[in-house]
Amino acid sequence: MGVNMVMKKPLFSSDQIVNVSEVQRKWKSVVEPKLNELPFVMMFSGSEPKATILSYDNFEELWQKVNETAELQLKLELAYRIIEQEVTKSPLLSLADVVSQTDLTAEDLAEAPDVEIDAD
Repeated sequence: MGVNMVMKKPLFSSDQIVNVSEVQRKWKSVVEPKLNELPFVMMFSGSEPKATILSYDNFEELWQKVNETAELQLKLELAYRIIEQEVTKSPLLSLADVVSQTDLTAEDLAEAPDVEIDAD
């Protein structure tokens, strides 16, 4: 598809940096206060970032956005294919035709989540 978005790494400040040893020993005094004020905390070991810690509320919000984005990507792909089909006037392929051009079997499709195969 023709959409190309450049993903940038999230920026963070020195206030969001926590040493690995502080996470273990000083969770309540070092990490929790930062999570109440900042969207995430970066856990460093030495000078290397090792993990990101978010509050559970922020995690749920991020998870929802990821799912919404995945659904939007599918809708955009479908819209792109419909427009392309209209412009080129090429016939749409049936699912059976698409599957026949791949290494997928009906069993593979039946095992996939959210896929239902009709007997037709």
